[in-house]
Amino acid sequence: MLRLTILLFAFFIFLQPSISFGQDIFSQEDILMLQEKELTKEEINSYLPLVLELFNESSYEKIIETVPYLIKNAQRLEENALAARLRSALGNAFIQVDNTHGAEELFTKSLEESKRTNDTYGIVTAYLNLGNTFFDQDPKKAIGYFEKSLEPSNDIKDKTMVHFIANNNLAELYVTMDDPENAQVYLDKAKALIELHNFNGRRQNFESTIYYVQGGIYLLKDKPLEAVKSITKSIEIGGDKQDDNYKIDNYKNLMQAYESLGRYKEINEVRKVYDALVEKRYEANKIKQEKNATSRFNLNKYKQELRASELENDLATQMAQKNNLLLNTALAIGVILLTLIGSLLYGRTKRNKLLRNLRAKNRQYLKAKKKSQKLASSNTKFLSTISHELRTPLYGIIGLSSVFLEDPALKSHKDDLKSLKFSADYLLALVNDILSLNKYDSKEGERIQMSNFSLDRLIHHIGQNLEFINKKNNNSFHSIIAPEIPNTLYGDKTKISQVLMNLMSNASKFTEDGSITIKATLIKQVGKVHKILFEVKDTGQGIPEEEQANIFNEFAQVENLPTQEGTGLGLPIVNKILKILGSKLSLESSPNKGSNFYFEIDLETGSEEHVEAPFEISGYDKLKGKKILIVDDNKINQVVTKKVLEQYNIENNTASNGLEAVSMVQENTYDFILMDINMPVMNGIDASVAIREFNTTTPIIALTATNYNNGCNELGKHGINDSILKPYKTEKLLALLLHHLS
Repeated sequence: MLRLTILLFAFFIFLQPSISFGQDIFSQEDILMLQEKELTKEEINSYLPLVLELFNESSYEKIIETVPYLIKNAQRLEENALAARLRSALGNAFIQVDNTHGAEELFTKSLEESKRTNDTYGIVTAYLNLGNTFFDQDPKKAIGYFEKSLEPSNDIKDKTMVHFIANNNLAELYVTMDDPENAQVYLDKAKALIELHNFNGRRQNFESTIYYVQGGIYLLKDKPLEAVKSITKSIEIGGDKQDDNYKIDNYKNLMQAYESLGRYKEINEVRKVYDALVEKRYEANKIKQEKNATSRFNLNKYKQELRASELENDLATQMAQKNNLLLNTALAIGVILLTLIGSLLYGRTKRNKLLRNLRAKNRQYLKAKKKSQKLASSNTKFLSTISHELRTPLYGIIGLSSVFLEDPALKSHKDDLKSLKFSADYLLALVNDILSLNKYDSKEGERIQMSNFSLDRLIHHIGQNLEFINKKNNNSFHSIIAPEIPNTLYGDKTKISQVLMNLMSNASKFTEDGSITIKATLIKQVGKVHKILFEVKDTGQGIPEEEQANIFNEFAQVENLPTQEGTGLGLPIVNKILKILGSKLSLESSPNKGSNFYFEIDLETGSEEHVEAPFEISGYDKLKGKKILIVDDNKINQVVTKKVLEQYNIENNTASNGLEAVSMVQENTYDFILMDINMPVMNGIDASVAIREFNTTTPIIALTATNYNNGCNELGKHGINDSILKPYKTEKLLALLLHHLS
């Protein structure tokens, strides 16, 4: 986004349109003249349009090479406002060559000078420039500077431009921070200002920016239709004059909006334009990188010359004070000048070599980047495929073993079937651990999903899931929740549940003939926020001190323990989740005395009326006689689902692909449709879309082995009411059917 703010600000500093001089701006002769001549105020002002032209042509190396001499002349004349403007131009050139520290140093110095001389115009200019400096690297810091620029700007004669720039930039920043509400507030202010100023003939460009930001806000608010209108308006108004970076972002946002609306034909049309613009920007960036390399070299040369200039001033002062040292001083200056010339010649040779190496490194980088992207894509695809391929047979094993456990005729094999189901559940947990490890390294995994939940019910549910292994190891389970902790809490229930589940599962696996205790203690309370200490204690084998740091590494296990179960992924997953939640895991343990894993986390007081109701199947008799269509290409999956439903006297038919399902729904009436997603002939998503064209009432529940990032939101766009991940618990499926029945 920084590209627009700098363009706007260059316009704001010089208050005149971009011009073309049709010649080599600041030739080597011009630069040598600047080094030697003392300029007047009028002569310095005459150079400002040339500096702006250099900026528009991305000739940052010439700005860095020439503007310091203009600043030096402005300081000599004590023209502080003029010096501040020139520092602004030089600082923005620093930003373009990724020298954030240099830009901040210049703008901070301008701010101090402007405050000292009560120059309101200069103060506002400095704050806007500091905001531009941190626009990409530190959005929160940038917001602070842009807000400060609004405070004194009311004292400026023409404040419309200042307010527009600040409000527009604040709106863009809040869009990048996924905060549509604040973004809309500042954008509305910018919209009002666009009507009050002609912006020196550039209103068309700025108005297209307004619609661009509005489109981004609509996407964050999940309003794709409104987003399409705003983005289209931005493209239409901007026309050929719109910056290529904005065009690319507009078409990218447009594809996202069309995807949300299911308009795939338009996506293909937009993608052609988008790919062409991306290719154009790629070629432009290669040229810009070469220019930036030259700019960085000139920046180093500027620093060398600045140091040399300071040394010359010191020598001149000494010469004036001590005439008897005139000869020695002259010799010293001569040596320094010869050294400087030699350094410049050496630097020129080194620069050429650096540019050649940079081009070679750039080619290597692009090659490595493509290879890295290909590997990352292959890794994601591999995990997705493995997840689906393992979940499908596990669904059959877990489902059939659950059905057989309820069959009185197999009562004599109950223990064997429990062992079979436990082994399948363990393998499923392993698959989930591997996927979780990959998930929490992604941006999607780092997203916090807040909800109201009952801590007591959460811990009770985890205890039920571990009942089999605790009975197997002859362990007792205890939970202690401090009475000061509210019954309902507000936080990321899923992540907290996974943390506690992993810790308690570890405790159960490595403890025999002992006890497992989970304890929640209130540390302090500030308003609605409660700092809670969670502890998971066991009386098991314990962990030697020399092994305690190692167990937090992926795939690590404690050596020389009689029981070597697990993959070593549980604790690394816990650490990744707690880092996202702003906490960390600690450990106290001694061999043969047990272990205590503990962490602190902040949770707000929740609302009981918004707590998700527990799964209840007491009313399953309501499902008797209901008719369900099972759509799945896997015959074993069909058998499992049929047997589960038949246990509760639910009628059912089966279809082996989406096309067959569409035909059967047209010819029969069903109370529910259980739809697999990945199928031959026609997949579940296309089948659901086809069914919704003539049937909008029958609930469609995705019964799938694929774990979608956005869950029901992603599938809901295609007419699917809900989803459940295979393998699932029978109680959860029945509860879901009862929910949609009511």
